[in-house]
Amino acid sequence: MQRGEAISAPLLHKPAANRGTATKPRKQPRASKRITMRQATNMMAAVNFAKLLGIHLVAHLTIHWSLTDVGDDPDGKLFAKFREGLDKWLHRHGIVFAACWARERQSGGQSDVVHCHILFHLPVEYRTKKMGQVEAAISRLINRHGRGITDERVIKLVIHDNPDGKYLIKGGGRDVWKRFRIRQKWRKPQGLIFGKRCGTTQNIGPAARR
Repeated sequence: MQRGEAISAPLLHKPAANRGTATKPRKQPRASKRITMRQATNMMAAVNFAKLLGIHLVAHLTIHWSLTDVGDDPDGKLFAKFREGLDKWLHRHGIVFAACWARERQSGGQSDVVHCHILFHLPVEYRTKKMGQVEAAISRLINRHGRGITDERVIKLVIHDNPDGKYLIKGGGRDVWKRFRIRQKWRKPQGLIFGKRCGTTQNIGPAARR
């Protein structure tokens, strides 16, 4: 596999149910319009801290919930379950789960379905000859929590040499864009998000960095 190459795992196809239809959580949690400066600073510090620890965040996974049978993840609960499942799978294979993540809406509008980005650590062996195992694990988790997959484009997995993580904070405002020199083509609002918008794993979070 070439570095920077997008990967789609073999997936189970089912008829679309609520594909492309945004929903709101039953109990509406707090909403946010953008990533704050504090959140952006934390995520960038976490990416750099992971490098210092030798657990570089090189795998960038995008999940489109609109291409699953559930159709949306309005409050982030499905994504939280996915992260928990990925953590367990990595742990069983002796891999530290270190990651930064963000939730966005496809076109920056409240009516659009939530999609997610997660930048996480993978050892060299699992980026190359054992990449198929990673793909299969991700596919199973998405199929389980999404109650079926309607399109193989539900996930996009890309391996980078040395990502800076800035793509994950493009949902910040003008102050974040300027402070972290976000590319002009990324500078667009990423929609109203209910529940937690972004975060890091604890092992590279604020407490671990003290």
